[in-house]
Parts: sequence; C-alpha cells; structure tokens
Amino acid sequence: MANDIVKSASLINLDATPILVSNAGQGAPTVTGSVDDYCAATAAGLQSAASYYKLVRVPTYALIKSVSIFTDAGPNLAGALALDLSWVFSDSTDDGTPQWLQGLIPTSANTGGTTTIASYSSPNKMYGTVKPSASAAAFGPTDEVFNGLGANYSFTGGIANLPLYQIFGFTDGRGYPADPGGMFDLLAYVATGATTGGACNIYARVSYAVA
Repeated sequence: MANDIVKSASLINLDATPILVSNAGQGAPTVTGSVDDYCAATAAGLQSAASYYKLVRVPTYALIKSVSIFTDAGPNLAGALALDLSWVFSDSTDDGTPQWLQGLIPTSANTGGTTTIASYSSPNKMYGTVKPSASAAAFGPTDEVFNGLGANYSFTGGIANLPLYQIFGFTDGRGYPADPGGMFDLLAYVATGATTGGACNIYARVSYAVA
C-alpha cells in the first residue's frame, strides 16, 4: 500500500520559491465576523410548504466559514419536515443591493442567474436540506456549511474560500468575477411541510471572513 503525503495549496505556496502568500481567509489567517438571529416559526407555518424564514444578513463578498442552525423546541413532531438553506439577495432598498436583484435567489447553475421565491426554480440550496428528526426535542446546533456538497458545490475551488458572489458566478462584461454589491440573507425555505409542526424559534449563526 502507498502512503499519502499531501500538502494543501496554501502550504505548497508557502514552501515555494519565492514564497506565495495566500489571501486572508483563503488559506491565510484572518479575522472572522459573526452574525446571528432567529425567526419565530408557527406550527401551521412549518406544516405549509413554501413558508420561509430569512435569518441573517451578510455582504455579497463574504467568505462563509460556518452556518449553524438550531431551534429551541422540536419543529417536526411527526416527520416529513425539510428546510432548504439558500442565500437570497436582500429585499432592502437601503443596503446597496441593486434594485433588479432585490429579493431574488441565485440559482444552482452558478452562472449569475436568479429565480424568485415564488417560482423557486433551481434555488442554490448551498447548504442542502435540513431534515430534523421527528421529535419534541430541540434541533441542533448543527453546522450545515458543507451539508450541500454535491454536483453544484464542492471543496474544489473552495466553497468556504471564495466570496459568495464568485461562487454564484456573477461576472462583468468580460466574464471576470464581479461583485454586484449589496447583501445576501440566509433563507430557510419549507420544501416539505411537517406532518405535525411544532412552534419554535429557528436560530442561525453564521461566521464569515472578507478577503
């Protein structure tokens, strides 16, 4: 059998001649920020597909390092509940989000396209789908940042080491990555309603860096 002897890209760069120093938050140390808040969810709302909860807000250039979700009571008393976790553009008219993007969800194609919450066609679901077990007990805390890894998102290219706008494929007229500006909200969307929902507070804590 052959042993693996592997270095990460940032270590290879540091051992190179001349030394190549990675950007802060992209293989080099950085200071992270944290934002957290919660939404009150009703039992009826959690039983209803297409209910949604906007939890926290981050800049479009944030490099997301962790996404923790938890509740203070059981949201899913008898099974079935599924919550998609996506980023959606802020619908604020005061935070720099372009008017033509306000309230839209970047799609999983990652080509700069968007969908609406109403049509919900190929939303990014960057952190997959949370399926709390059928229980009266509180859910989490669970870090979901790598929960959506698959065909659309992967370690390759660094899901935690790229700004959100770049992951979603926003570019300028020459095809280079370009920040559209503004803010993203973390969206928890009821993809499948609970058979019996349980009223609770859905809490999110997101840590992020900026390159």
